[in-house]
Amino acid sequence: MRWLFVALGLSLTVALAPAEIVVHCERESLQSAIDRAPPKAVITLSEGVCQENLVITKELTLRGQSAERSLVKGSKPGFPVIFIHSDQPIVVTIESLTLAEALKASNDPRHGRECAVFYPELLCPSGVQVRGGAQLRLREARILRHPWVGVYVLDTAHATVQATEIAENGWGIYVSPEATVRLEQSRVIRQRENGLEIWGRAEVRESTISESGRAGIEIFGEAKLSENAISANREAGVLLSGNAHAELMRNTLTVNSWGIAARLRRCGYLSDDFRGTAQLEGNRFANNRLGSICLP
Repeated sequence: MRWLFVALGLSLTVALAPAEIVVHCERESLQSAIDRAPPKAVITLSEGVCQENLVITKELTLRGQSAERSLVKGSKPGFPVIFIHSDQPIVVTIESLTLAEALKASNDPRHGRECAVFYPELLCPSGVQVRGGAQLRLREARILRHPWVGVYVLDTAHATVQATEIAENGWGIYVSPEATVRLEQSRVIRQRENGLEIWGRAEVRESTISESGRAGIEIFGEAKLSENAISANREAGVLLSGNAHAELMRNTLTVNSWGIAARLRRCGYLSDDFRGTAQLEGNRFANNRLGSICLP
């Protein structure tokens, strides 16, 4: 009888284990594997390049061999490389791979800088776009060279980004008004616009945000920033706009225009557009061109 219980226990363990699917993109479509995968499946990519745009509407894990060895590139102009959406709460994990080079639909600026402003119903050429009630866990990945946003989080979606490099996109991370993001131990570097643009809520810790074409981090919503290196951004390292509420603790801000600034005329902006609050503690400043802090 004892052996029967052991056997039944082993059978139950096997039955409950997530399905595992290995995909070789030169042999089959990654989207086909996603479509046939049961919820909570683990899909592992072989080494190489998968050139297609993916839609994920179920809970699963997409895992590469490493960010250097497994690459997913866009093939459909005007769309994100990976689009995650669900009205129900699902968790999608993407780890150990690179998402690169979503394709612009045209040279029309509405498919670049102004995509979501003029066409909010359309998808945009981003690295990964998360909508609805979905949650993204992005780990040990690279998000590279997308015309729009590297990680684009909308509606009430949430993204946790860990140990990831986000480089050479339009915006690095964009957080819409009801969305939330947690960024940890990551690098957001060389974006054309803001490194992070936060309209919702975000926590950013132990990360590098540098070489943005505008601000390193622009906050319109709520943000807690701790122990980050924010440097060499064309505008302020951290810019507070509108009703922003920000808590900044033990960050290092160097070689920006201002280290920390509000969108005010006295800080060099065209209007007085800051009505929020800022709490600063233990931050370090060096070599910011206009000064360390410009707040009301």
